[in-house]
Amino acid sequence: MPEPDFARMPLPWRAGVVALCVGGGAVLGLVGTFAHQSLPPVGVGIALVTVGLYIVGLRAWGGVRTPAAAGSIGVAAIVGPLASAGGSTVLVPANTAGYVWLAGVTAIVFFALAWPHIQQAPRRQTDTMEQYPDVDSPADSTSR
Repeated sequence: MPEPDFARMPLPWRAGVVALCVGGGAVLGLVGTFAHQSLPPVGVGIALVTVGLYIVGLRAWGGVRTPAAAGSIGVAAIVGPLASAGGSTVLVPANTAGYVWLAGVTAIVFFALAWPHIQQAPRRQTDTMEQYPDVDSPADSTSR
Protein backbone atom coordinates (compact mmCIF):
# COMPACT_ATOMS: atom_id res chain seq x y z
CA MET A 1 0.00 0.00 0.00
CA PRO A 2 1.49 3.37 -0.93
CA GLU A 3 2.28 5.83 1.81
CA PRO A 4 0.01 8.85 2.26
CA ASP A 5 0.93 12.08 0.52
CA PHE A 6 2.04 13.77 3.73
CA ALA A 7 4.32 10.90 4.77
CA ARG A 8 6.21 10.97 1.46
CA MET A 9 7.23 14.61 1.83
CA PRO A 10 10.71 15.57 3.00
CA LEU A 11 10.90 16.79 6.59
CA PRO A 12 11.22 20.54 5.80
CA TRP A 13 8.15 20.36 3.56
CA ARG A 14 6.18 18.55 6.25
CA ALA A 15 7.12 21.29 8.74
CA GLY A 16 5.94 23.90 6.24
CA VAL A 17 2.67 22.08 5.64
CA VAL A 18 2.08 21.83 9.39
CA ALA A 19 2.71 25.57 9.75
CA LEU A 20 0.29 26.33 6.91
CA CYS A 21 -2.33 24.05 8.45
CA VAL A 22 -2.01 25.83 11.81
CA GLY A 23 -2.24 29.22 10.09
CA GLY A 24 -5.26 28.20 8.02
CA GLY A 25 -7.00 26.84 11.10
CA ALA A 26 -6.28 30.05 12.99
CA VAL A 27 -7.75 32.15 10.18
CA LEU A 28 -10.89 30.00 10.02
CA GLY A 29 -11.23 30.09 13.80
CA LEU A 30 -10.95 33.87 13.81
CA VAL A 31 -13.39 34.39 10.95
CA GLY A 32 -15.82 31.82 12.37
CA THR A 33 -15.73 33.41 15.81
CA PHE A 34 -16.62 36.78 14.36
CA ALA A 35 -19.17 35.43 11.84
CA HIS A 36 -21.05 32.86 13.89
CA GLN A 37 -23.35 35.51 15.40
CA SER A 38 -24.25 37.01 12.02
CA LEU A 39 -27.50 35.93 10.41
CA PRO A 40 -28.72 33.62 13.15
CA PRO A 41 -28.91 30.56 12.80
CA VAL A 42 -27.32 30.49 9.34
CA GLY A 43 -24.07 32.20 10.44
CA VAL A 44 -23.10 29.51 12.93
CA GLY A 45 -23.99 26.81 10.40
CA ILE A 46 -21.80 28.34 7.70
CA ALA A 47 -18.92 28.80 10.15
CA LEU A 48 -19.16 25.19 11.35
CA VAL A 49 -19.42 23.78 7.84
CA THR A 50 -16.36 25.78 6.80
CA VAL A 51 -14.28 24.56 9.73
CA GLY A 52 -15.56 21.01 9.24
CA LEU A 53 -14.66 20.94 5.56
CA TYR A 54 -11.20 22.28 6.33
CA ILE A 55 -10.39 19.77 9.09
CA VAL A 56 -11.94 16.77 7.31
CA GLY A 57 -10.26 17.79 4.06
CA LEU A 58 -6.88 17.90 5.77
CA ARG A 59 -7.54 14.49 7.31
CA ALA A 60 -8.51 13.00 3.97
CA TRP A 61 -5.67 14.62 2.03
CA GLY A 62 -2.85 13.83 4.43
CA GLY A 63 -3.80 10.23 5.08
CA VAL A 64 -2.44 10.70 8.59
CA ARG A 65 -3.68 12.78 11.49
CA THR A 66 -0.83 15.31 11.54
CA PRO A 67 -2.25 17.92 9.10
CA ALA A 68 -5.74 17.70 10.63
CA ALA A 69 -4.28 17.95 14.14
CA ALA A 70 -2.29 21.01 13.13
CA GLY A 71 -5.40 22.65 11.65
CA SER A 72 -7.34 21.77 14.79
CA ILE A 73 -4.67 23.34 16.98
CA GLY A 74 -4.91 26.50 14.88
CA VAL A 75 -8.69 26.66 15.29
CA ALA A 76 -8.55 25.94 19.02
CA ALA A 77 -5.71 28.41 19.59
CA ILE A 78 -7.97 31.22 18.37
CA VAL A 79 -11.47 30.11 19.38
CA GLY A 80 -10.54 29.26 22.98
CA PRO A 81 -8.97 32.59 23.97
CA LEU A 82 -11.58 34.62 22.06
CA ALA A 83 -14.40 32.72 23.77
CA SER A 84 -12.96 33.37 27.22
CA ALA A 85 -11.76 36.93 26.61
CA GLY A 86 -12.24 38.99 29.70
CA GLY A 87 -13.16 42.62 29.90
CA SER A 88 -15.84 44.34 27.89
CA THR A 89 -15.32 42.36 24.67
CA VAL A 90 -17.58 39.35 24.35
CA LEU A 91 -17.09 37.62 21.01
CA VAL A 92 -18.82 34.38 21.94
CA PRO A 93 -21.80 35.35 24.09
CA ALA A 94 -23.66 32.85 26.27
CA ASN A 95 -26.49 32.30 23.81
CA THR A 96 -27.56 29.42 21.60
CA ALA A 97 -25.31 30.38 18.68
CA GLY A 98 -22.30 30.72 21.01
CA TYR A 99 -22.88 27.33 22.60
CA VAL A 100 -23.44 25.68 19.20
CA TRP A 101 -20.22 27.27 17.88
CA LEU A 102 -18.09 26.03 20.79
CA ALA A 103 -19.66 22.56 20.96
CA GLY A 104 -19.64 22.21 17.17
CA VAL A 105 -15.96 23.07 16.80
CA THR A 106 -15.12 20.63 19.59
CA ALA A 107 -17.18 17.84 17.99
CA ILE A 108 -15.71 18.44 14.53
CA VAL A 109 -12.15 18.32 15.83
CA PHE A 110 -12.83 15.24 17.95
CA PHE A 111 -14.49 13.20 15.20
CA ALA A 112 -12.01 14.20 12.50
CA LEU A 113 -9.05 13.18 14.65
CA ALA A 114 -10.65 10.09 16.19
CA TRP A 115 -11.86 8.67 12.86
CA PRO A 116 -9.82 5.53 12.14
CA HIS A 117 -7.74 5.17 9.03
CA ILE A 118 -9.55 2.72 6.79
CA GLN A 119 -7.07 0.62 4.88
CA GLN A 120 -8.27 -0.63 1.55
CA ALA A 121 -7.55 -4.15 0.46
CA PRO A 122 -4.82 -4.26 -2.19
CA ARG A 123 -6.26 -4.48 -5.67
CA ARG A 124 -5.24 -7.21 -8.05
CA GLN A 125 -3.98 -5.98 -11.39
CA THR A 126 -6.58 -6.64 -14.07
CA ASP A 127 -5.67 -8.30 -17.33
CA THR A 128 -5.61 -6.18 -20.46
CA MET A 129 -5.37 -7.08 -24.12
CA GLU A 130 -1.93 -5.46 -24.30
CA GLN A 131 -0.59 -8.25 -22.11
CA TYR A 132 -1.52 -10.83 -24.76
CA PRO A 133 -0.21 -9.56 -28.12
CA ASP A 134 -0.69 -12.89 -29.93
CA VAL A 135 -4.44 -13.02 -29.25
CA ASP A 136 -6.70 -11.36 -31.82
CA SER A 137 -9.11 -8.82 -30.43
CA PRO A 138 -12.77 -9.13 -31.50
CA ALA A 139 -12.45 -5.98 -33.61
CA ASP A 140 -9.53 -7.50 -35.55
CA SER A 141 -11.31 -10.80 -36.28
CA THR A 142 -14.41 -9.17 -37.81
CA SER A 143 -12.47 -6.93 -40.16
CA ARG A 144 -10.66 -9.80 -41.93
